[in-house]
Amino acid sequence: MEKRKVIAAAFLYIAAFLALWGSAAGLLSPKGVNFEVQALMAIKTVLKDPHGVLDNWDSTSVDPCSWAMVTCSTESLVIGLGLPSQNLSGTLSPSIGNLTNLQIILLQNNNITGPIPKEIGRLSKLQTLDLSDNFVTGDIPLSLGHLNDLKYMKLNNNNLSGEIPVSLASMSQLTLV
Repeated sequence: MEKRKVIAAAFLYIAAFLALWGSAAGLLSPKGVNFEVQALMAIKTVLKDPHGVLDNWDSTSVDPCSWAMVTCSTESLVIGLGLPSQNLSGTLSPSIGNLTNLQIILLQNNNITGPIPKEIGRLSKLQTLDLSDNFVTGDIPLSLGHLNDLKYMKLNNNNLSGEIPVSLASMSQLTLV
């Protein structure tokens, strides 16, 4: 009977260790790289940054919370990407959809081109999306209609085509500017 108690206790310790390890390493890839760092670096790679505002974004970093233009929660999760009026050009990487805790995207008044990545529709916590005053092209992705927390979206002064998706038009909490 005593042996069973020892085995049960050992099993509980192992289970507790694995649970703690899983939560602590939840943002790390199998190679120990932070998924948010990978996503932000993919965003940086496709943007041209003439003023060097992204210079302290470092692919070897474990924590992007000290990076310029990145806002983090008290739990050290990336919740904001604020790069307005930085003269950035290039496209917006689909990797932005991997920043699953994002609440705010402020990229207005830049020179960003190309389509709005449909992957933004995976950002279930997104509340604010401002891509106004760029050169964004194409249709507004239908996937944006899945963003139930989205309260403010500004896409004016771009080269968008097509209609506003019905799913967006029916979101009562959403202000379209």
